[in-house]
Amino acid sequence: MTITVNLNNDPVKIKTLQIGSLLIALKSEALNPGGLRFYRGSVVKRLKKYFPELPRTKMAAYNHLKNLGYYGDINA
Repeated sequence: MTITVNLNNDPVKIKTLQIGSLLIALKSEALNPGGLRFYRGSVVKRLKKYFPELPRTKMAAYNHLKNLGYYGDINA
């Protein structure tokens, strides 16, 4: 299955895609600490560009963003 994303050099769409990808990577890395890393650099450092108040560790950053509502259901 192929997914095609049409960005048309739209900065809003590009930024939304970047943040969404980083949020997915952070969730995967925070919940599976011994598993595969999805981003070569520091996911938390990249997200601090958009969320300056973000805690330093992956799990703390994930919990902070979850409490702010960036991840669907808090109980999931």
